[in-house]
Amino acid sequence: MNVPQSQTEDGFEMHFGVNHLGHFLLTMHLLPLLKRSPKARVVNVSSSGHLVGNIDFDNINLRNGAYSSYKAYPQSKLANVLFTRELARRLGTGSNINTYSLHPGGVYTELQRYSFGSIGHKVMKSLLLSAEQGAQTQIYCAIDENLDNESGHYYADCQRIDSMISTATDDKVAEKLWELSCDLVGLEDHLRIPAVRT
Repeated sequence: MNVPQSQTEDGFEMHFGVNHLGHFLLTMHLLPLLKRSPKARVVNVSSSGHLVGNIDFDNINLRNGAYSSYKAYPQSKLANVLFTRELARRLGTGSNINTYSLHPGGVYTELQRYSFGSIGHKVMKSLLLSAEQGAQTQIYCAIDENLDNESGHYYADCQRIDSMISTATDDKVAEKLWELSCDLVGLEDHLRIPAVRT
């Protein structure tokens, strides 16, 4: 979160590479195993930062002076929400795999190491949730049986959020991001899931 401009070993902007592409690739490689389970869940930790996110398809790595951590982090968190939504669509309603994205809340962890000065860290520690408190929505999405019939949704404070901004529910953008992600990580053909045609 809010790291100085840098890139992954593969040359991706650090937020996008770590927060989205790494999770995307891991999930796609785990899907064959998950499909053999009686029930499975994919839980993506996003952030309320997705609310100000925009997927910059023309410059996904925010190069040539476009980089700002305040663009990069929200872009990656919006990608988490869109990936979760698109994965649910592609798996379909009869799937044994459900998907969830969530905002854990403002949690005091090393995530903020680039966000506040030393005085700010002391203040923020008293204002933010503990790691244990911040894990509650993740645990809820991972195990609560009441969510067995829900997939592709976003949660905060252990509740489904149905009033989402348009950028987080745009299926065309989600599909375009999916295809771009497959290409960027060089996803093998046998792991790709076809788009849903409506």
